[in-house]
Amino acid sequence: MTTERYIRWILSAVCGLAVMLLVDKLTDRLNKKWQLAIIFIIKAFAGMFLAYELISTSSAFVWKHNYIMSGLYIALLSDCIADLIRSIISFFWKERPAYFRYCLTAAVTLIVFVYGTLNMSMVRAHELVYRSDKVKYEHSFVFLSDLHYGKPQSQKTVEKALKDIKDLDPDFIVLGGDITDEYTTKEEMKWIYDRLALLEIPVYYIYGNHDRQGRCYYFGGSNYTEEELAQTITDNGIFILQDEYVMISEDLVLLGREDPSCESRLEVSKLKPWPKESYVISIEHNPYLNDDILKTDADLQLSGHTHAGQYFPLRFVYMLARLNVVGEYRIGNTDLYVSPGIGGWGMPFRNESRSQFEYVHIMPQE
Repeated sequence: MTTERYIRWILSAVCGLAVMLLVDKLTDRLNKKWQLAIIFIIKAFAGMFLAYELISTSSAFVWKHNYIMSGLYIALLSDCIADLIRSIISFFWKERPAYFRYCLTAAVTLIVFVYGTLNMSMVRAHELVYRSDKVKYEHSFVFLSDLHYGKPQSQKTVEKALKDIKDLDPDFIVLGGDITDEYTTKEEMKWIYDRLALLEIPVYYIYGNHDRQGRCYYFGGSNYTEEELAQTITDNGIFILQDEYVMISEDLVLLGREDPSCESRLEVSKLKPWPKESYVISIEHNPYLNDDILKTDADLQLSGHTHAGQYFPLRFVYMLARLNVVGEYRIGNTDLYVSPGIGGWGMPFRNESRSQFEYVHIMPQE
């Protein structure tokens, strides 16, 4: 995230706050509980709608105006929180100053903005341990997904995360897709893969739904071609897996799936068979394809894509929809882990799970 983008990000939150203060001013004369309740419900649903639109990115309007929409989302969420706080305070403090409402809304907005921005930039390592009698030796690797480098994360944050990964000294690194996206410039794309190569650790990569800038037509064209992306990745010694597997060792298979957004993705039945006696790790960007998980019958699948919702309360909405949104699941014989990702889409903001990469250990059965 460049300085210019951070300034635009801050201004979007300030503009959103200004809009909500104006709404508060216009509703000052409402004093009946049912009127205030209706306004609160409208604001809550409007905030949820904006959160969903920002993550689903279903229209050109969202792609072009996500700064404005994110600012309004933060202001709506903050105003709803301020309303709840104000309702509690009203039981104990009847005679409040006229400016109290606006000061409270501004203070909550600042807290929400700072928390969400810092939460995005504070990347942690999350350790996972899986055991199997198929494994003869311990294997440790890093799974990194959904960086979306160029807009949400600063270069400083990414460099620190890569240093942390280097210090862990994993056997290899797996990139689970969406390392770049439609906002990533050609220079930014080259920079991130150059830095990954400097780690001097074997790296395996699968495509996500954004890496190849599939919706670049919203911005008048792509910043780099699919061929330039693939060439940059392979020139840096990174192995691209597209519906194929590699033998990491005699007891460990790494299967990389093509993203469902690509028409060339193969059905599970058409994949080249892998040794069934080995422990199989399937890397699939999209975690929602339960039928494919059952057909693949891998021992472990690692996925990203969801960002754990990124914007509250989407994580809980997805959970209610019975989607594999974040954390550990069991699908048939497969352990599925869905990572919240090391970054996020669009804005440098997440008020759901923290940004993280996974440090995975595959160990022999005790």
